[in-house]
Amino acid sequence: MKKLFVYFYDEIDFKQVFKNPKRWVGYSFILFFFVIFALGIVYLDQIDQFYKNPIPYFEPDSAKLFKDVNLSLGRKVEGVKIEYIKNPTEAMLKRGEEIFRTTCSTCHGESGKGDGIAGKGLNPPPRDFTKKDGWKNGTSIAQIYKTLQEGIPGTGMVSYEFLSPSEKIALFYIIKSFSNEKSEVSDKDIAELEANYKVTQTYELPPTIPIGIAMSKIVNESQEVQTKANSISNLLNDNYIMQFIEDKEKFSAFLVNAKRTPNELEQLLIQNYPLNGVSSKFILATNQEKQLFIEKIKLMSINTN
Repeated sequence: MKKLFVYFYDEIDFKQVFKNPKRWVGYSFILFFFVIFALGIVYLDQIDQFYKNPIPYFEPDSAKLFKDVNLSLGRKVEGVKIEYIKNPTEAMLKRGEEIFRTTCSTCHGESGKGDGIAGKGLNPPPRDFTKKDGWKNGTSIAQIYKTLQEGIPGTGMVSYEFLSPSEKIALFYIIKSFSNEKSEVSDKDIAELEANYKVTQTYELPPTIPIGIAMSKIVNESQEVQTKANSISNLLNDNYIMQFIEDKEKFSAFLVNAKRTPNELEQLLIQNYPLNGVSSKFILATNQEKQLFIEKIKLMSINTN
């Protein structure tokens, strides 16, 4: 070490450095290198802190990513006559007034000014129907129908899809009456309304159940099927039957779902080979052997019911 120091001391004439300050410029590069090297070490040591996200990661609830459906019975939805879209009947308007009074006025107020009792704490507040500006979807019949049919996400305005087309059209006229604005409905509006919502067509609305209930029913039914399949599998101890079966579990699951007559069962066994668990020996068996196999399976199925 001493020899190394002496070597550098001889190479660097420190007296000349002090006499000629310009030589500091050359040595500054060495200092700059060591500074950068030190900063690099600090950076690598603290690299996790530099890239740490101050906002914690939010994992969305997959159950809330999809809009659930309500429990409802199937029903027939009557279409509205096209002439009533422009000129609603007195019965339609009376029904519209009744729906507004019993359903809408709690938020929008009896006079449509958005001052209903139930709307006091809503943010954004309920729509003031007397004002012409600020409507989310617009004020035409097709646009208001869209609001009634689909609701407005992020607000207190929920969907009223359970109302019939004639009821929603009647509500359009009631809503427009609060602004003292003439409710003009053009052929273009009717065409748009029909294209988007088929308001003139009568159709059957299928029953619906919430996703959670549907999933629960599927799980319960699957468990019942599995229990029956296990019962059948436990009874598969007949030597004659077992010579035609390759996979007991597949065959048991097949029998649970194949509720057919003996003749149809034989055809299904052949058509679904080898997915149903039978062996190739069954395919090559004689008609008498197949019939005996089916009879034994039929008797076994009776005992499991």
